[in-house]
Amino acid sequence: MKKVVLMVSLLILGCYSITAQDDMRFGAKAGFNISSLGGDANLSYDPKAGFHVGGVLEIPFSDELMIQPEALISLQGSGGFFQDDLNFWYLNVPVMAKYNVWDELYVEAGPYLGLLLSNNVDRNISGTGASFDNTNGLDLGLGIGAGYRLDENFYFQIRYSTGFINVIEDVNSKNRVFAVSAVYFL
Repeated sequence: MKKVVLMVSLLILGCYSITAQDDMRFGAKAGFNISSLGGDANLSYDPKAGFHVGGVLEIPFSDELMIQPEALISLQGSGGFFQDDLNFWYLNVPVMAKYNVWDELYVEAGPYLGLLLSNNVDRNISGTGASFDNTNGLDLGLGIGAGYRLDENFYFQIRYSTGFINVIEDVNSKNRVFAVSAVYFL
């Protein structure tokens, strides 16, 4: 896991040095999450408030189309799972395609890869007879959203991301995240 975090950190630093070119832009991103685990109807997955912070790189291919890879630390999870608060810390690496649809308004979509850094799922949930000690260290999913470029430096986004892999092994528990973000481009 430490090797993966190191590799992503080196990638971000490498991307930062690339921004010396006129077309590519590096930025810092922060925002607010509302997340939950989608899954079985008989389990209670309440929404959880969280946040994300990290870096982005904007790579234009034309006036209308851009690719935006990101590296974000994100707090996700569920607010109530048999009265327990589930916290999952991820290093998310989305790669979003952004298309300018009108003036400064963009639509965006793309895949993401999430690496689980930490969680608090290390116990049996009493009364269920099930053990939830095992979590998947990897999440893969798809994000869709929209963004608005306020000026040359500020960009605002809303995004919905859904995971394809169960967070807790052997339990239908896929990430569902709604995020509101602000990006400041250097």
